[in-house]
Amino acid sequence: KNQPELILERALDREEQNFFELLLLAVDGGDPERSGTVQVRINVTDLNDNPPVFSKSVYEARVAENLPAGSLVLQVRATDADAGSNGRVSYSFGNVPRGVRELFTYFILHGKTGHLVTAERIDREQLCRLVEKCVLRCELIVGGQMQIHRVDVEIMDINDNAPTFKDTEVEERISETTAPGTRFPLSRAHDPDAGQNSLQSYELSGDEHFSLAVQTGPAGDQRPELVLAKALDREEAAFHELVLRAIDGGDPARTGTARIRVTVLDANDNVPMFSQAEYTVPVPEDVPVGTTLVTVTAADTDEGLNGNVKYS
Repeated sequence: KNQPELILERALDREEQNFFELLLLAVDGGDPERSGTVQVRINVTDLNDNPPVFSKSVYEARVAENLPAGSLVLQVRATDADAGSNGRVSYSFGNVPRGVRELFTYFILHGKTGHLVTAERIDREQLCRLVEKCVLRCELIVGGQMQIHRVDVEIMDINDNAPTFKDTEVEERISETTAPGTRFPLSRAHDPDAGQNSLQSYELSGDEHFSLAVQTGPAGDQRPELVLAKALDREEAAFHELVLRAIDGGDPARTGTARIRVTVLDANDNVPMFSQAEYTVPVPEDVPVGTTLVTVTAADTDEGLNGNVKYS
């Protein structure tokens, strides 16, 4: 007897049609002929022939640096048209550049859900000390066909640092003969924050004898200078106390201060002055030789050697 065979005419694709229902008819040779039928159901079993497909080609996220641990950064999504274990998608970090590999300890990727969360509080200034735009870039690997997609995480700056001076107590020594308009460079403040949150301006307060000028350096940095606005006179004021403030552009703004003590150096700009403009001394003609006739005194308001008085 002939055995019927079912022949596959063209390739199957479970993702297009996962089963077929056929009717098999058997006919005898009688007259009249008689027939019988049977239902044939063909289930197409899955083969892992489809790669996972991401919903985006590149995932981008912007997160503030003060997010607490466990905060969601983004969720990556990939789907796989295959069935069962062939269609289950898992995620892991792929190629992280060597220079920032240790930085990705700040993030945890949940392999089953695709959630990228913070592992701890992020400090942007530690991650990107010298970079204006702090972007961490890595690749994600999806299990199965090992599909790789890029993830960019930009760490947004918050105003969590105030400007600071290396030296908060500064002494300047200036001669009292220094001409008004003379400038003296001051130390700059540093603010590790970025953009508008970084250092924006300086202010000076404390004394009318001095003003502030700010020069712009080749790299766009601000360089404060102390300007002598009014002639000094050590005999009137030997010291001047000033306060230099550095201000960032945050809201609210944060400031750092440095105290400047100006010591006025003496110049020999004063003549000795006698206690009297004129001395009149009556002297008898028989006064013995060597007798003190009068004692004169003179004072000089200058200091040190400039104030020592000699008589001749």
